[in-house]
Amino acid sequence: MRYRAISYDVGTFFVREKATRPSFEETLAKREFAVIKNELHCNAVRIFGQDIDRLIAAATLALDEGLTVWL
Repeated sequence: MRYRAISYDVGTFFVREKATRPSFEETLAKREFAVIKNELHCNAVRIFGQDIDRLIAAATLALDEGLTVWL
């Protein structure tokens, strides 16, 4: 298996405009990507959400962690 991946939500709006992640903190995301790589032993992450700035920030952090990124 070439990739072992997990999905990562940066914030999606579903019901009554409540976000799945109301705020996005880069320090928390950085720790979460480290956990994804080092504890879950993933080498890729699929990042999804509705805010372009959050998507770019999360993708940059994941790439810095050495993960393959899919948007």
